[in-house]
Amino acid sequence: MGFGMIIKKIRSQLKMTQEQFARELDISFSTINRWENGHTVPSKLAKVRLLEFCKNQNVDINLISELEKL
Repeated sequence: MGFGMIIKKIRSQLKMTQEQFARELDISFSTINRWENGHTVPSKLAKVRLLEFCKNQNVDINLISELEKL
């Protein structure tokens, strides 16, 4: 599963729009949009913050595991 699909599934599970998700992560909407569309991938720091956020929000462990593999 690609990074963009993982982000979409996480957002779907949390019932958040791209804008809401970006606000929660303190990044821009366009960054989330580029991640989901495969135009860019997060930096290591952004990935760490994303993983911490997902763990704190009780995101499905399978999605977290997929995210950690990337």
